[in-house]
Amino acid sequence: MIYRSRAELMEALRNTPKGEKRAEILSAEENRRLIYNSGANVTLYAGQIQDGKNFQEKLGNIYLGLIERKNAKTGRREGIGALGGLSERISDEEFNQLDVAQQAELIGLKDDVIKGEDNLPYHTTDINIISRNTVKRESFEELGNLGIYDNPIDVAAMKPLDMSAARDDNYAINIWNGFGQVWAVTPYCYRLEVSDNLLSKLHSQSLENLQEPNSEAQSYLKMPLFEALPRFGKQDGAVLSEDGRDMEYDYRYPHEWLVSWKIAADVLHNDPKSMLNLATEVQTSANHQISFSKAAKAMGQNLDFVAQALELPPKTVRQMEGNFQLTHQQKFRSSAQLEK
Repeated sequence: MIYRSRAELMEALRNTPKGEKRAEILSAEENRRLIYNSGANVTLYAGQIQDGKNFQEKLGNIYLGLIERKNAKTGRREGIGALGGLSERISDEEFNQLDVAQQAELIGLKDDVIKGEDNLPYHTTDINIISRNTVKRESFEELGNLGIYDNPIDVAAMKPLDMSAARDDNYAINIWNGFGQVWAVTPYCYRLEVSDNLLSKLHSQSLENLQEPNSEAQSYLKMPLFEALPRFGKQDGAVLSEDGRDMEYDYRYPHEWLVSWKIAADVLHNDPKSMLNLATEVQTSANHQISFSKAAKAMGQNLDFVAQALELPPKTVRQMEGNFQLTHQQKFRSSAQLEK
């Protein structure tokens, strides 16, 4: 069924059980558009590939900056991920009802309000501008949660990773209880190369116990790239997400996890053989089965989408998926035989 207004769609979602039934409603693009919003994030990384006998050593000098998220009210862990969040927007109708002074006050608060060529407030629809503004505002807020106020993010230097076909609709489908706002989110992902010293500084500052009250961040990690690569799909732990993943280990969002693999693909020059061997070695290091396919499904996509995002041949991504599965099965069989 196609709904005519945002209010009508929200009422339908409110009266529909969480899970597959809600997903069915939002599978229609006409419905999803009624509650559409964008989100944006940036993964900071530092370091260069080096010599080594395996990929853990070769990538051992490359680090990611990752925030440890937590629930502001309960302190419950909510996974790791990039700096970023949901875009703050205003509609054309609301914008046009304001005078120039009121419009100007929204610059920096609403990601789609900027200073135009005539130096007057302008309501933009340019997603490149909106998403970078989202990263700028959200990274300031998230680092501020940790007591870090000298925001180091150069949004102009961020490199995009096109995952605009992804759907981040988990909140609307599996979490929303019918109160307040609800969005179907399209994420815009970026990566930004920084100095190793900056990652070390942010990590150290995050541990100085200067967190704001009701902080949504636990700390800012400086994590080896190799260690980040398996962190999606672990199905056990003390704190689980709605889909049963370990929120003390996993990335919260699959699109942010894929950025780590994009960084790996970049440093390995998108070489198919290297990526296949990397997939095998990363899976060997993990006790859970890694799966691009499951991550893609969570975003309403498939392996072709992953291949496009990582800028790898689809055949290579399918072979990597096969390596994940085969390596995990072999490791499981070996462990079972040792226990006999």
